Amino acid sequence: MTIHKTTEKQNVIITGVRPSANLTVANFVGSVIPLLDLQNEGRPISAFVATMHGLTDREPSEIVPNVIEVVRDYLALGLDPKKVIMFDQRAVRKEVALLKLYLERHITIARLLRVPALKDKLREGQTAEQASALLAEYPIMMAVDILLQDANLVPVGKDQYAHIEATKELARAFNARYGDTLVVPEVLERNEPVNILALRGDGKMSKSKPDDAIFLTDNEETLRKKIKQAETADPGKKSEKIESLAFLGRILSPARASDIDAILTRHRAGNKVMADFKEILADIVVTFTTDFQKKRADVSTSSVQNILVDGNEIALTQAKTVLDRAEHAMRII
Repeated sequence: MTIHKTTEKQNVIITGVRPSANLTVANFVGSVIPLLDLQNEGRPISAFVATMHGLTDREPSEIVPNVIEVVRDYLALGLDPKKVIMFDQRAVRKEVALLKLYLERHITIARLLRVPALKDKLREGQTAEQASALLAEYPIMMAVDILLQDANLVPVGKDQYAHIEATKELARAFNARYGDTLVVPEVLERNEPVNILALRGDGKMSKSKPDDAIFLTDNEETLRKKIKQAETADPGKKSEKIESLAFLGRILSPARASDIDAILTRHRAGNKVMADFKEILADIVVTFTTDFQKKRADVSTSSVQNILVDGNEIALTQAKTVLDRAEHAMRII
């Protein structure tokens, strides 16, 4: 999610970054590009690395080492620390824990279980007996992230609308009991990100299927081999795989969009051109990832740490202000 303020009644936009290292091109399209678009529009924005969220299904030892690395990735991909404040959710963990406790009084277990996140996790293989209580409380934690930064705008896709609705309900319930204390956020509507499909097989591109995913850290030989083996279609046949790969190529290299369109026109006309298509796509991907890897190597650990120190201080100050306001409204202190 995200912070920052403008003039007038300052809008506060908040967005979260998953603490997941080794990004794929699908992560770039789905998570990084929307953040860069907001940055390029000149919107004041902050992004936090959602380390505490990761505890729903992972150990701290798996999450913490990724904090520096994911920020390094985002910087290499174009995030400008002069325009976007980044902080680590751990910096406000005490404030998160307390406000979460106070808000839990204002939502029922039945309401939590209606939020799609738990159902989605259960569909992914967990049972109610295996899923932790923290997973069921995820909507409260997400609400706390937003409310602690006085955020009134949250850029999310339609699949996250239910979470924002739960946040609004919690803020309104708290305010109804204790007065106008918490900012009630709204969705900042954005274009829905396009899903990049796995190179082979069903479903979206995922880190869980590394042979069918394009990682930004893959070397040229690996990339060309993966793309050469990608599923396409016989001449003249429609294919979601082809459309997904073509979309990826246009995103990574707008200058080569006309080349991609020309070769797809030949494919639709029944010509055997998929080998040429894959070669163009491989050239585009290799150029993009090589540039990313060079930029990433130039981002020092100390510079990332300094960025987080500054962002953490801003976020913690804001979180303490909101928590103090809430506690005074409750007359708990």
